[in-house]
Amino acid sequence: MKSVKKFAIIAAFAVALTACSTTPTPGKTVEKPPFNILWVSGVTGALASNTEGEKEGAQIAIDEVNAKGGILGRKIALEIVDDKSNPTEAVTVLQKRLAAGTKPDLIRVGNSSPEALAMLPIVTRAGIASYTVGGAALLDDPKAYPLFKTVSSGFTPGADIIEKYVLKMKYKHLVVFIQQDAAGDSELASAKLAYAGTGVTLEEARYNAADVDLSVPFQRAIRNNPDAIYAACIGATCPRIVLARGSSVGGTDIPMIGSIAMSSSPGGLAAGVPPELIKNLFAVSYTSSVNRPSAQSPQFAAFYKKLLKYGTPALIPNPVTGYDGIKMFAAAAEHAKSTDGAKMIAAIDDIKWKPGDFITWGKGTVDYTAKSTFPKLSDGSLVMFGIAPQKGGLYPPDNIFIP
Repeated sequence: MKSVKKFAIIAAFAVALTACSTTPTPGKTVEKPPFNILWVSGVTGALASNTEGEKEGAQIAIDEVNAKGGILGRKIALEIVDDKSNPTEAVTVLQKRLAAGTKPDLIRVGNSSPEALAMLPIVTRAGIASYTVGGAALLDDPKAYPLFKTVSSGFTPGADIIEKYVLKMKYKHLVVFIQQDAAGDSELASAKLAYAGTGVTLEEARYNAADVDLSVPFQRAIRNNPDAIYAACIGATCPRIVLARGSSVGGTDIPMIGSIAMSSSPGGLAAGVPPELIKNLFAVSYTSSVNRPSAQSPQFAAFYKKLLKYGTPALIPNPVTGYDGIKMFAAAAEHAKSTDGAKMIAAIDDIKWKPGDFITWGKGTVDYTAKSTFPKLSDGSLVMFGIAPQKGGLYPPDNIFIP
């Protein structure tokens, strides 16, 4: 694994190299300054393993772009700042960094929606382009955050697939098991919109994502014997929900359907738990998460081969989205012929993205517009499947439900 220190050394070396090349030498070409990416995320804390995987994918993208001369001739330099997976800490370290040092060309604002929502007002005022993988509906505000995009589908497409599955199974009573935060509010809003007029009764149940033991809130969630539970989570909270389900009497008898973040939990939900705990457990995920080559793009195979150099991946979605975010802005700068933040964002909306441009969504197509920070996805970009042990970071192509 590449350490955080090594990333910092790379960034420092790139800046030092630029400083050394500011004075032209007769007969030599002046090297352009680096394209600086500031990555504020949880190197430590609850989302540390997610960040580690994303860094690996990002580094693969950086190596590819730099090998071709960089972004408009500017080599990418990555600087990582640890926010301890905490939104309050994220604001503190971001403000400190922006007050000193070179102004970044691009900022990665966290690995979760709460982190992104905390940092976006600061980044927007600074006039710097930014992105994240967060999916909360509150992030979808181009007027408030005109220099921001996500490399997440948001909650709506996943909720649509779950709705189709719930209706197919003829469930009438669904518990929405969600966090006590903005991400949970977004999940609930999406669920209410999805099931309006369908005859499905929704029951809300909340939990504190900071709690290690979630058995008590889970027991409250199943006290009225629902037909199924829709559970939303992120990072290390997801396995805790699975464990709480197993410790609750009758918990595994009730089907549970997880969000995209649940299928992207560290090590996979089947890792380190007894097989009976994944009984009746389903989740929505990116196409790239399932070992089904017919649904994946040729670009994925090349990426996966490079990823193996870091060791066998525990989970694919994090490295994949780390890769796609860097490649998206590199393509946008080339399209705009500029590294100006506003021009790169406009280019993301203007590019006619082809299947495979984003390996996250396999052969599905992606359409960005100025009306949303989230891309519109084509059918087949997301899948729902029965949870099973992963191999090489991929879920087996069994028990897949694709609407």
